[in-house]
Amino acid sequence: MGENQKSINEKIDSFGQILQKFGLELIQSIGEMKHTLNILTEKIDKVESEIIKIKGLKNQLQEENKFKSEILDEIGQIKSMGTILTSKLAELSSKGVLSLSNKKTFENPLQILDFCQKKISNKSISLHELIDVIKKTKEELYVLTGGHKILFELGSFERILKPDSDFSDKEKEEFIQDFQSKIIEWRKNFK
Repeated sequence: MGENQKSINEKIDSFGQILQKFGLELIQSIGEMKHTLNILTEKIDKVESEIIKIKGLKNQLQEENKFKSEILDEIGQIKSMGTILTSKLAELSSKGVLSLSNKKTFENPLQILDFCQKKISNKSISLHELIDVIKKTKEELYVLTGGHKILFELGSFERILKPDSDFSDKEKEEFIQDFQSKIIEWRKNFK
């Protein structure tokens, strides 16, 4: 029995080593699965928080869509009021109560400045006529340019003149000379 015992002991040792190796591999596999589960749990938590954020965005989007539809409704109302106003203006225009003219008197800003210079060079121009010339020049330049820095300067000249102010002939002459020199300067902007 000595050899059988030895062979049984060897087999038991061999079986013990196999069990020990299997146990270690099982423990290692369980550890790896636990680590993987922790990573997956973290990812699920992140996905869950993102889903909550998305649900919150859904409410915001619904509010924005409501706001957008309100704005579109208001724009529609404004357009309809514009259409009504246009038709009323056309009606008044056809009755001769109001005349709407989109006709341009001048083709370019230089023509407007020439017109202005010609009008103010008249020595017998009154203060009221001078104000009217500046206003017309400003309006015509606005129509042609849509806005230019010269308009501000014209406004400055216009503010100096007041229909009820007492300009002496000398002051009026100096004003006209300053204005004419400014016109010469402005012409350079349009050449």
